[in-house]
Amino acid sequence: MKFSNYKLTCSFLLLLLLCSACIKELNFEPGKLDNLLVIYGVFSDQPGKHIFRVTRTNAFEQQVDGDPVSGAKLYVLDSRAQKHPFVELTPGTYRFQDTLFRAVAGETYQLEVELPDGAHYRSDVEVMPAPVRMDSVYPSVTVKDFDQTFILNADVNIPADPNGVYLRWDVSRVWRRTSIDFGTLFLDYFRFPSYPICYMTEDPEPNSIRIFGNKRRDAFTLREQPLLSIAADDKFYERNAFEVIQYRISAKAHEYWSNIDRVGNPAGTIFDVPPASVRGNIYNVENPKERILGYFEVAAVDTAYTYSDRSIFRYSINDPCRRDFTNPAWVNTYGFDPECAYCTNIKGHSLKVPKFW
Repeated sequence: MKFSNYKLTCSFLLLLLLCSACIKELNFEPGKLDNLLVIYGVFSDQPGKHIFRVTRTNAFEQQVDGDPVSGAKLYVLDSRAQKHPFVELTPGTYRFQDTLFRAVAGETYQLEVELPDGAHYRSDVEVMPAPVRMDSVYPSVTVKDFDQTFILNADVNIPADPNGVYLRWDVSRVWRRTSIDFGTLFLDYFRFPSYPICYMTEDPEPNSIRIFGNKRRDAFTLREQPLLSIAADDKFYERNAFEVIQYRISAKAHEYWSNIDRVGNPAGTIFDVPPASVRGNIYNVENPKERILGYFEVAAVDTAYTYSDRSIFRYSINDPCRRDFTNPAWVNTYGFDPECAYCTNIKGHSLKVPKFW
């Protein structure tokens, strides 16, 4: 860790000298984050929509994924020197064109990006790892002083690999809301012939980075790996589905995410990493010193699902759609929350039942 930009007192310097043995130097680059190029996407071993983003940081709006870059040309170069193009879906969002393409374990892949102004960017060469399968994903609940916490864990069979095994997980939550059946409530099926059922998808912990790395040479089972910890809420009143995507990544990608986690989740001590950008594996071919954010992540993917509802909790989950005639804002929906009366009022709703539901 570099403290050259800090004005330290003599006593503070002494403290650092005494503790210098426990501080690892990381590849952070303090400085302004305005108008830096950001390129990120996951290239997996599964066919489908590989989505990449090309943007520029916007310091004024304090967003890393601020200003989309349109008109770029993206390619993946495989070990046979074949170029596989992307197509632009919306400004700054690009999809791998061949949705049936399947990357092969042990083969190498490299990303190339050409911007409209002629700038040329390239990633380091990445090797597609062999997949690692999850044994199970399962929920549990902890209770402390009547506060209930929903926990999601995974068991993973880690294979023997002298180079180590490195994993990352994404978790998404789908919860259901059933609209009030006014037809049955008022015995008027002519006015209220049906009631919609909606499904909402969200990232329950958007700031969490879930990673694991181990250099053990023998095979073993990773048990009770924590993936999610959220407070019980009324979304659990109906059924919830949790999709867990596991990525087997490279050691370099694991180090990248570890550094991102250290920047985004400091411990609140003098040894915290200063505000900084973390260099990934993408560089400017003509100007390697240009600071580029993001990562070309090559990963073998496994997916698992688990389900839960209010029955898993020790204490009851309140019905979010209880009638309340004292709320004047709910008069037009007969005393119900408008999002309960018609779930189509919920932002981001979908009437389509998920395939894994």
